[in-house]
Amino acid sequence: LGGLGVAKGAGALSRKMAREAAEEAAERARAELHRDNLKDIGDWGRDKGLPQESFVYKNLPDSLTRENLQFEEFKNLTRTHMDDMTEEQVGQMKRIRDDVPPITRDTVVTKVMPYEYLEGYLKADNPYNTIGGFVARQADTGHLAGQDLKQTIDNFALDYKKWDGSDSDFVQALSKGENRYILFEGRLNEPHTAEIPRGERFGGRHTDALPCTLNGFIACRSDEIIPEFKFERENAQTPENGSVIWVIENGEKRKAAVFDRNEMKFVPYDGN
Repeated sequence: LGGLGVAKGAGALSRKMAREAAEEAAERARAELHRDNLKDIGDWGRDKGLPQESFVYKNLPDSLTRENLQFEEFKNLTRTHMDDMTEEQVGQMKRIRDDVPPITRDTVVTKVMPYEYLEGYLKADNPYNTIGGFVARQADTGHLAGQDLKQTIDNFALDYKKWDGSDSDFVQALSKGENRYILFEGRLNEPHTAEIPRGERFGGRHTDALPCTLNGFIACRSDEIIPEFKFERENAQTPENGSVIWVIENGEKRKAAVFDRNEMKFVPYDGN
């Protein structure tokens, strides 16, 4: 009996040591994955001028380590439609997207729009005075401001089809040899109404057509990673005072209009 007790004790100790060894090996693997992802993200962002407060720099390394994902795997998944993901990938990407900081009253957001919209924002009678639809945080997109139209179409997947099957206004402009668009940058009055454009598999209600991924990230045709948000039509936002509409033409960025909260509209920028 004494020998049996010793044997049982030795077996329990052996199992404990094996468990501890396995835990140590897993921890080393996580640490190695974290180091590899930090290096890959650093190499990827080095020449982009990506802000340090961006999601990719500030949050993504820890998210990838937790989900046991490599940076390149994740980047590919941001471009993958919800329906083409496994259940495991859906869970991983949902948790990672939840790590993106939400839009608050202090968040500067950006929205790319066709150049023709500028006339609507500056017309004398009943001008546009809200921002709606898909937007992104400036922290994740500020390094892209000023790029030409083709690059911007690729960065933001603006090659979508309109409801009647025609090309987007951006693609039509490019086909005519134009190289201009407008960019909103500013804070919004009720940012808590922003939604993550997720489809049913992600627990969302959105059904936007391709190229929307319905996973909360833009299906960039370039090497970018951009989390997106959406304001539905009924939640279109009034900008905060001083928000800006820029014109980007032939790669040059100039201030075109500024939101005046007293007049509740954008007014042409006069240089002051």
